[in-house]
Amino acid sequence: MKKIASGRNLSIACIAIAAMALLAVAGWSVFHSVARRGPFEPQQVSLEKQDDWQAFGGTWQSAGGVMQNNSDERGAKLMSGPTYWTNYSIEADVLLLGQYGDAGVILRSTDEEEGVDAYHGYMAGLRDLDNTLILGRADYGWREYAAKPVAPRVYAQQWYHVKFLAYGCDFAVSATATSGQTTIVAVEDPDCLPAGRFGLKSYNTGAEWKNIEIRPATRQDLVAMTGGVRPPIAAPVQLPTGAEPGSYDKYFEPLHRDLLAHRADVNAQPISALRLLSPDIPASVTVHGVVTLTSPVLFVQDSTGGLAIPESHTHAPLQIGDEIEAKGNAELHDFSSQLRDADVRLLWSHTPVPPVAVTAAQAATGAFDAEYVEIEGRLAQKSEGPKHTLVLTLDDGSQSFLAIVSETGQAMRLHHLKERSRLRLRGICVVDPAYTHDLTSFALLLPSFNDVEVVEGPPWWNAGHIAALIIGVLLLALAGLSCYTLIERWRMQAVLEERGRLAHEMHDTLAQSFAGLGFQLEAIRDEASEGQNIVPQLDVALDMVRNSHEEARRSIAMLRPEHLESMGLLRAVEYCTRRMVNGASSIAVRIFSEGGERAIPLRISDTLMRIGQEAVANAVRHAHPAHINISLGYQQGSVVMIVEDDGCGFSASGDLAGFGISGMHKRADSIGAAFAIRSAPGAGTTVRVQAPTPPSFLLTIRRRIPLLWRKQSDGNAGR
Repeated sequence: MKKIASGRNLSIACIAIAAMALLAVAGWSVFHSVARRGPFEPQQVSLEKQDDWQAFGGTWQSAGGVMQNNSDERGAKLMSGPTYWTNYSIEADVLLLGQYGDAGVILRSTDEEEGVDAYHGYMAGLRDLDNTLILGRADYGWREYAAKPVAPRVYAQQWYHVKFLAYGCDFAVSATATSGQTTIVAVEDPDCLPAGRFGLKSYNTGAEWKNIEIRPATRQDLVAMTGGVRPPIAAPVQLPTGAEPGSYDKYFEPLHRDLLAHRADVNAQPISALRLLSPDIPASVTVHGVVTLTSPVLFVQDSTGGLAIPESHTHAPLQIGDEIEAKGNAELHDFSSQLRDADVRLLWSHTPVPPVAVTAAQAATGAFDAEYVEIEGRLAQKSEGPKHTLVLTLDDGSQSFLAIVSETGQAMRLHHLKERSRLRLRGICVVDPAYTHDLTSFALLLPSFNDVEVVEGPPWWNAGHIAALIIGVLLLALAGLSCYTLIERWRMQAVLEERGRLAHEMHDTLAQSFAGLGFQLEAIRDEASEGQNIVPQLDVALDMVRNSHEEARRSIAMLRPEHLESMGLLRAVEYCTRRMVNGASSIAVRIFSEGGERAIPLRISDTLMRIGQEAVANAVRHAHPAHINISLGYQQGSVVMIVEDDGCGFSASGDLAGFGISGMHKRADSIGAAFAIRSAPGAGTTVRVQAPTPPSFLLTIRRRIPLLWRKQSDGNAGR
C-alpha cells in the first residue's frame, strides 16, 4: 500500500509540474502576443539609463535631459527598445544644430549598422535644405515617401515637436513649430515592415532631442492625426522634371545663397605651413580645416596636420565634421600650432575625417600632435579627472598613455570596462602637459563614449580568478573527501551487515550442530565410565558430524552469488528446502509461482533466499509440519515470497525476539521489504515478505551488458 501511495503521489506531482509548465508557456504566449503590439502604456524615455541605448556613429552625449549628437556625420543613429513592437508612436522635441541636413526619429527598425541608411525601418523628421517634413523608409538605401513644406519654415537652433505613429501599414508624422503651426504627412505602405525598435537619427548635421515619449498606437490615434482621411499609397518622391530650370530652385536656391555667404578666403595657409613662421613674431593667419573635436578645446585638421583653437569667436554652433575658416594669431608649440583669438566661420557641413591608425610608440614621438588618430592599448586603471572627466590609463608594450573622455552622457558606460582589457580608441592625440601632467608622453582626447571599442577582454589569469580557482579546487577536494568518507562508511556498513548475516548462518547451522555434538559426547563419556555400550551413541555422533559437514558445505555454496544467478530464486529456494527435508518423508514440499518471472537484483534475491531458508529451517526443526508451501509472486514494482507450513505453530503475541526471527527482520529491513509473520498454536505459520524492485528495463540493461561483454570476449578468444 505504501508503494501504491508513493506511486500515486509521484503521478500527481508529475501532472502538477506538467500543468505548471503548460500555464507558463500559455502565459508567455499571451504576454508575447500582447507585447508585440507595442508598449502597454505611455512611457517617458529615460536619457540617463545609458545602457538602454545603442549608438551607430555620431558623437552622442546626454546632459540636463537633452540628448545631443555633436557631429554632422551622415546617418548617425541611436537606437533603443524591443524589436517586436508593432503599433506605437514616438514623440520628441527636435532641434537642428547645423544646416543642410535633417534630423528626426525612427520606428520599426531592425538590423542596424553604421553607415548612411544602414538599417531596415522608417524615419520621419525635419530637413532644412528644402524646408520640409520628410517621411520615408530605409532598406540599406533611402526611399522617400513624402516631403511636405513646413509652416512657417525649418530653422536651425529652433525646437520642433515631432510625432511619428505607426499602426498596421499606415504611417503618420506631424511637426509643430514654437508658433503652434502644425504640418502633417501620412502614407500607407502595403508591403510594410511589421515590427521593430525606435531611435534617433541625424544626417549631415548635429541635432538635439528632449522629452522623448513612447505611446501605444490605436486606430483612433491614427484617425486623430489624419482627420479620418485615408493615407495615400506610398511612392518614392522624385525630383521635379521639366524644361524650366526654375523647377529646381526650391532645392538648390538655399545652397546657392549660402555658398555666396560662405565663400572661402583663397589666401588660407595649410596648417603644416605654420611651422615655418618665426616663433618670436606673432603672425595673423587664415586656415581652413574640418572640426575634429569641439570640447574641451576646438581642434581642426586639414590634409597636412592639425591645430588647437583654445579661444575662438564663432557665429554658429560647430559640430564635428564641419568645415571652417579660422583667422587668428598663430602660436608655435613643440610639435604643433595653436590659433589664439581666432574668428571662426562655418564654410560647409562636411563628412568627419577618418582617424589615422598609429601605434603608441609612433604617437609618443609627437608627429601626430593635434591629429585624429586610432590607437590600441591595454587598460591599466580608471580614475576620475577634473571637470567631470574620466581618465583611462593604458599601456601598449612599454609605452603608457592616457585617454580622457567627458563623463556627461553615455561616457558612464566606460566605468564598466574591466582592467587589462585591450581597447581600440579614436581621439585627438595631444602631447600638451596640461593633459598628460608629465605622467605619460601623450594623451588622447575622446569625442564620445563610442570612440572606445573593446578588442578583447582581460586575461583570465588575474588575482580574482586564481583565488576563485583555488577555492573551487579546495571545495572539490573537500567534496571528494566527503564522498570517499561516505563510501568507506557504506563499505564498512556492508561488511558489518555481512558479518551479521554470517553470524546468523553459523547460528542456524554450525552452532546448533556443535551443540548437539557436545551433548552426544557428554552422553558417550558418561556411558563409557559406567561400562555401557557406547556404539549407538557414537553412531549418532558420526551422523551429526556428517550432517554438520553437509550444512557447512551447503552454507558455503549458498554464499556464492553465481549459485543463485544460475538457478534463479525460485529453484534455489526449492533446492535448499528439499535438501533440508531430505530423509523426512513425512514432509511434503510444494512450490508455486505467480506472475511473469523476471530478473530481480542479486541483493534482493539473495536476501529473499536467506529469509526463505530460515523460515523453512524453523518449520522443520520446531513446527514438525506435514506440508510446506513456498510461493513467489511477481507484481508490478515488487516481488512477494510466502512460506507456509501446517505445523504446531506458536503464539504470535509471545516473545518473537529469537535470533532467527530477528535475523529475518533485519534482512527484510536491509532491502526495504515489508516482513510479517502470522501464526497461532496448532494453526501453522505463514511468513510473508514483499520487496520493492526497480523497473525491469534497468535490470535488463544491467544484466545484458555483462553478457554481451562476455560473448564479445569469447568471440575474440575464438579468433
